[in-house]
Amino acid sequence: METTNAIEKALKKKIDIECKEIVDKFIADLIKLQKKYGGSNYYDLKKSSNRGSEPKEFMVTGTSGVGKVLHRMILDNHGAAMLTEKSQELIQKLDLI
Repeated sequence: METTNAIEKALKKKIDIECKEIVDKFIADLIKLQKKYGGSNYYDLKKSSNRGSEPKEFMVTGTSGVGKVLHRMILDNHGAAMLTEKSQELIQKLDLI
């Protein structure tokens, strides 16, 4: 089973890199925006408020903080589905099923 674990780890690493590339593109655009127009180095992330409730909020510092939050968010939301899809693609390429 070590081989299976190694394959899964390799796929997860590939998924991590793919998600990081998405975040890096966004951060590059954010830096361009910041250089052109200025603005604060502090980013408030807020959940939209529901009727009468206070929006949940937290702050990150700099584009690095934004990048970490976005990367985690993308992995949490899409990582498992990406792993399933990439595993199926690999199985088909190897003609195992």
